[in-house]
Amino acid sequence: MSFLTGLCRVFIVVVNIFFLLIGLAFFGLGLFLRFGSAIINDYIDSVKQQLEASATDSTVGTLDLSNFDISEMLFGLALGLIFFGLFLIIITVFGCCGGCCKIKWMLIAYVVICGVLLIAQIVVIGILYGSPDTFHDPAKQKLVDQIQSDYVGLLGTDIVSMGWNVIMQQMKCCGVNDYKDFTGAAKWVIDYSSVGTGYTLMTPLSCCKTLPSSDDLSCAAIGTATETNNYLNTGCYDEIWDIALGNQSIMIGVLVGVGVFQIALIVIGILLLLEIRKNKTTPNED
Repeated sequence: MSFLTGLCRVFIVVVNIFFLLIGLAFFGLGLFLRFGSAIINDYIDSVKQQLEASATDSTVGTLDLSNFDISEMLFGLALGLIFFGLFLIIITVFGCCGGCCKIKWMLIAYVVICGVLLIAQIVVIGILYGSPDTFHDPAKQKLVDQIQSDYVGLLGTDIVSMGWNVIMQQMKCCGVNDYKDFTGAAKWVIDYSSVGTGYTLMTPLSCCKTLPSSDDLSCAAIGTATETNNYLNTGCYDEIWDIALGNQSIMIGVLVGVGVFQIALIVIGILLLLEIRKNKTTPNED
């Protein structure tokens, strides 16, 4: 075996061991989000306590969030991380075993999967950064529809209401796009004419920069809610997107780098396959 082929085998094994660890990390994170509710809920405990205290102090009603489990809200994300982690683990096992032990079918599977992933990544990157509305608009609309059909308000104990109340306070935002997403929501309680001097809400109380601690609900009421006391014009979707994937220059640079790296792995995989074919090596002969 040539020196170059030996280097290729070492490279593909080392790289795949590295990505195997990443796959295990994603898998572990998914399991944590799904089953580590006690720790996750502790992180948002202060927000839950603020919401409960605000509901009581502002005399709008009693709110009990003791049974709120954010892991239920994160179920889809947790499941996605678990499956992505498993997928990455399987690919890297193919790469390690195929490269180290010269198992032909594993190397072929590895090269094919990497090639398909590379094409898929190019398509996704093109959509996300070339035509972002193709992805963002349907995602935003689905969330708005969820608000319109299920959101109750500060006293809501369902997963949609509690989830949005916690997110809006934690992320300092209001709605998917802005406060208008709540306008006309079927279950949202806006009439608090019996509280204080009487209020009709323009935004949810959880959009207030400081949650009401008395019967003064002006921070969310029609005519008195402003950008000074309310996050009314700051959408949660864009806030979360900017934190996760919003820096376009950095993300494109990272994704292009990953793409080049994948091409290198595909080329090395093909070189190893050619070497196996040249030497007429089979798994049974190793």
